[in-house]
Amino acid sequence: MMARLLAFLALLGLSSAAVAQDSETTTIVFGVVATEQSENVLALWEPFVEDMADDTGFEIVLRSAGDYTGVVEAMRADQVQLAWLTNRSGLEAARRANAEVFAKFIYPDGQLGYRSIIIVPADSPLQTIDDLLVCDGSLNFGFGDPLSTSGTLVPNAYIFSPRGIDPQNCFNQVTRASHEANLLTVANAQLDAATNNTTNIERLERSRPEVLENVRTIWRSPLIQTDPIMWRRDLPADVRARIQEFFLTYGWRGDTDQRAREQGILRELEMGGFLPATNDHFLPIRRLELIDQRASLRSEIATVEADTNLNDVLREEQLIELREQLAEVEADLTEVAIQERAIATQIVSLQIESARAAMLANPEGDQNAVSELVTTFLRDQGTPPPQGVQAAQGRSADDGDPTLFRAMVGLVVGLGVFGLIMFISQPPRYAPARLMTDRLIDAVIWGGFFGLLIWSFWSAEVFKFPLLGANADRMGEYLAGFARPDFSEWQNYLEQIIVTIQIALWGTFFAVVLAIPLGLLGASNIAPFWIRRPVRIVMDGLRAINELVVAAVFVAAVGLGPFAGVLALAFHTAGVLGKLFSEAVESIDEGPVEGVRATGAGPMNEVTWAVVPQVIPLWASYALYRFESNTRSATILGLIGAGGIGQVLIENIRSFEYGKTAVIIGIIIIAVTLVDMLSQVLRKRLM
Repeated sequence: MMARLLAFLALLGLSSAAVAQDSETTTIVFGVVATEQSENVLALWEPFVEDMADDTGFEIVLRSAGDYTGVVEAMRADQVQLAWLTNRSGLEAARRANAEVFAKFIYPDGQLGYRSIIIVPADSPLQTIDDLLVCDGSLNFGFGDPLSTSGTLVPNAYIFSPRGIDPQNCFNQVTRASHEANLLTVANAQLDAATNNTTNIERLERSRPEVLENVRTIWRSPLIQTDPIMWRRDLPADVRARIQEFFLTYGWRGDTDQRAREQGILRELEMGGFLPATNDHFLPIRRLELIDQRASLRSEIATVEADTNLNDVLREEQLIELREQLAEVEADLTEVAIQERAIATQIVSLQIESARAAMLANPEGDQNAVSELVTTFLRDQGTPPPQGVQAAQGRSADDGDPTLFRAMVGLVVGLGVFGLIMFISQPPRYAPARLMTDRLIDAVIWGGFFGLLIWSFWSAEVFKFPLLGANADRMGEYLAGFARPDFSEWQNYLEQIIVTIQIALWGTFFAVVLAIPLGLLGASNIAPFWIRRPVRIVMDGLRAINELVVAAVFVAAVGLGPFAGVLALAFHTAGVLGKLFSEAVESIDEGPVEGVRATGAGPMNEVTWAVVPQVIPLWASYALYRFESNTRSATILGLIGAGGIGQVLIENIRSFEYGKTAVIIGIIIIAVTLVDMLSQVLRKRLM
């Protein structure tokens, strides 16, 4: 009966989802990257996205990811059709995700770009970039995300590559983190220097000016263009036209009140409007890449020429190959330089800027100048200008609240299950009677469970389950990148996995030290209520906070690196082991305790001689299990620069180095398997 009930409810949910999907209008998923203050990024974008939905008549779904790679890969799989990306990650989207640029934003003050900078602690002896590049292995340096333009690409192209310097060989330690994390780490003197950008500095001037008092800038790059807005090339032409019209006119259309409201929304996003753009927007970034490649090839040529271990024939073969590659790079650089001088959208960008300035200077003058320029621009691009979207196509208050509808569907299903359970639980005529309260409780539990399940069906997007089969080819395309493992840096990976195991070992050791008193004081048969309750609250807090959050806190004190990961694992695991240890204490045999107590021993002696000997084997088993779990958890801490194999894994994923990623994953699997086997042997020995 229950199996039939489950099948019926699943069919009901899928049918409802299908009906809901059929009735939906065109859906556009807009992806943004939450690299700084991610808890606020969606709230900042929501008013803009709501206006986009109302203006275009499309359903715009806002999605965010913690790094650029997530948005690029989602765009590649057609799970994101529209995205705000950085210049470097946008170039990867153009290469990998069938994406192209259609707009770029400008700052509220009209600036068309920002600058990469190198920051040091305010009291640092480093005064110039030459002081930083002594390369004696005594300094620690922090880069940004591998796909960050200002955090990685520009410093490499302008500082390290022209000088033939490998940062890994130049500095004692090289870390990678977000701009905000790098700035805080430098301000706390945990890093000697790090990359950042002027936009982030300006943001901190408004929100946390006291932090900037502790840092100083020693280098600024040339101007970097603002970030692009991109769409997938396969969007229908009319959809692209409506979206582009919205972006290019937003904040500069309608009456004074509308413009003021939209400009307020843009200011919250630290934007002043949008200008048209194409993939030519990436030409400066492509040039920086080529400069970096040219410097690398020149360095390789010099290394081969100076290598006395090579015979003349082999040296000449390698030099010919490298010089051919260098010639290709030089040719590409020449082509890019020509293209940069012929960017097609410069004229219309200047015209739009001029029209906006005229609107500001004369609010009562022509208010349609920007819209007319955009219409002309779209016509010149061979795209018919979009017709105005009727209000009926947008969202209407009469459409009803989908959340309320879904809750009602869940309630109806829950009541149906309640009635069904009451019916099937009714005992046969001559069978023993069953209490009505038991039947009601069972019916309420099952009805509530299935009601909540159906209510959550849409919010959890379970209706997308069929996409796993429909888009299996896309997953296969993504996984194909892992089918060509790259073992070129396997020795480094082995060193890092050892560091990861060491992080897990010390984290577990500290956790056990903390968990023993917590477990004893949190046991109901050891400690009184007024001690036990606060201790359990502390353990709940330690368990509730994710290791990444704890690690981010400790980074401010000890800087980026493995020790922050050790402390994060220790505090989180202490909460877990403390609960397990206390439950083990509560399940002991009271006989030995009463025997020790009969000798006149005090509470401490009771714990030492009657409680601890009984729980030691179980405690050891729990500790070994958590050590095994912490070995896996330590790999995730690389997200915040906590060192070990996790940091290398995250960097390679973000750099789309899937061949290297496959090797790292294989090493992690082998390491975790070996730790698991060792734990099993030790647990059998201890139990």
